[in-house]
Amino acid sequence: MSKKIEASTSVAEIVRLCPSARKIFDRHGLKGCGGEHGPVEPLEFFARVHQADLQALLEDLNAEIEKPAKEAHVYHETLADYIYRRFFKAAIAIMLSLGGLWGVIALMQISLGKALLQPQLLPMIHAHAHAMIFGWVGLFVMGFAYQSFPRFKFTTLWRPSLANLTLYLMLFGIVLRFSGDMLGHGALALGLGAASAAAEITAIVLFMVIVLKTARQSMSPRSPYEVFIIAALGWFLIQAIFSGFFFFAEATAANLQETILRTALLDGPLRDMQLLGFAALIIAGVSQRFVPVVYGLGQPKHDFQRVIFWLMNGSLLLDIASYAALLTTGKPFFGFTLELSYLFMVVWAVLLVIQLRIFTKTTQADRSWKFIRAAYVWLLIAMAMMPLLMPYSAWQGEGFSHAFWGAHRHAFTVGFISMMILGVSSRVVPILAGVDSKQLSSLWGPFILLNAGCAGRVILEILTDFAPGIAYPLIGITGFVELGALAWWGIGLWHVMNLSKTHRASVLRVPMPVGAR
Repeated sequence: MSKKIEASTSVAEIVRLCPSARKIFDRHGLKGCGGEHGPVEPLEFFARVHQADLQALLEDLNAEIEKPAKEAHVYHETLADYIYRRFFKAAIAIMLSLGGLWGVIALMQISLGKALLQPQLLPMIHAHAHAMIFGWVGLFVMGFAYQSFPRFKFTTLWRPSLANLTLYLMLFGIVLRFSGDMLGHGALALGLGAASAAAEITAIVLFMVIVLKTARQSMSPRSPYEVFIIAALGWFLIQAIFSGFFFFAEATAANLQETILRTALLDGPLRDMQLLGFAALIIAGVSQRFVPVVYGLGQPKHDFQRVIFWLMNGSLLLDIASYAALLTTGKPFFGFTLELSYLFMVVWAVLLVIQLRIFTKTTQADRSWKFIRAAYVWLLIAMAMMPLLMPYSAWQGEGFSHAFWGAHRHAFTVGFISMMILGVSSRVVPILAGVDSKQLSSLWGPFILLNAGCAGRVILEILTDFAPGIAYPLIGITGFVELGALAWWGIGLWHVMNLSKTHRASVLRVPMPVGAR
């Protein structure tokens, strides 16, 4: 008697019993997931995540397992299967060096100087910010897209070799921009900045073409979450172009006063494009496709996807226009429209949490879930802070509170964006490596440290307005706490990715048909 495949049978067990079952899985989006032996998740999980018909899968697989084995099945891991590892590892390396470490050094300078506004730190801060957006966030997004999007669309990645080129272009651009930022002024700095912008924009355009061409190959209908992805790609390109312009404006400033004025006018809109346009939209889109099905949260009672999409993009456009108009004209009306844009952002954040059912009980327990839920808590905190900026600034007798806004930015970048990167990758990578995540570290250590560091930074940055003698000496420590948490997590993820490499291009032994034993 053959062993009957059931919904609870793991994909790895099915592949072991019947290696030729891979061709059935591949038609439904598996495409090399789990390496040589396949992921350890049950068939019902695979069907739910890939939106496949479970009953049809069971019928096809049980029919396949009854067939006599004709020839040995050879598993070959292709570039499209492992390209995500290159992007993820590069992102971790950038985050722990040019991004995170450089940010910690800048924060220590702020701590020692006991002042948030230190003009001599602007090059270091801009270099850190660029490396984190393009290297940490950008490379993770690109790696995840190259791996997951083709499988969600039941197709293959278009031109993997071209996708691989985008990694080197991005790394080239990040290193050049970092060097240009640190040089600050002069012909060499401008040359490095121009070359960096050209490399990064080229990489992003190619990335967009590859994603869109991959989608065009698919016969599956377009899903609502895809408009978030497309809009995010658009903002990714826009911010890259604007980032190059921002660098040129900074590098050609005649003096320190002009540098500060140009930074005040351009830095805010650029960061909003990067964080609220590119990062927030890509996370919102991926979350709607990934979070409910992977963690078993179920479907929302009311679908707010269209409202969320237009609120996210509309509020961002209103924010950028109002901010620029307020700074250039000083008219109170634009302060009102800016405040209105912040209120709209609170609305979309709340609706997104409701849409995803973040605070319902998950039916699929996993070590990564705490990161996902914490990320959305931080999103709500960060967005709730936005409409409070102007009242807080007025209360402090300032036109703009750098302490309060810096706290908001940190809650959004580390609390929301980085926490989501940690959560999604901690769930996806073990699946791709064919490793049971239940046998891995619970990740409570980096989770507690990252939240503690983020909370400490947010609170202490605001406290610099009230108790600078206490806040400044402590604020520098939070950077080391966060970097330690990210290093702890990153080393563990790197190790899991290496486990999957041991199965590359291996030959599977085909067992005798079960019924013949």
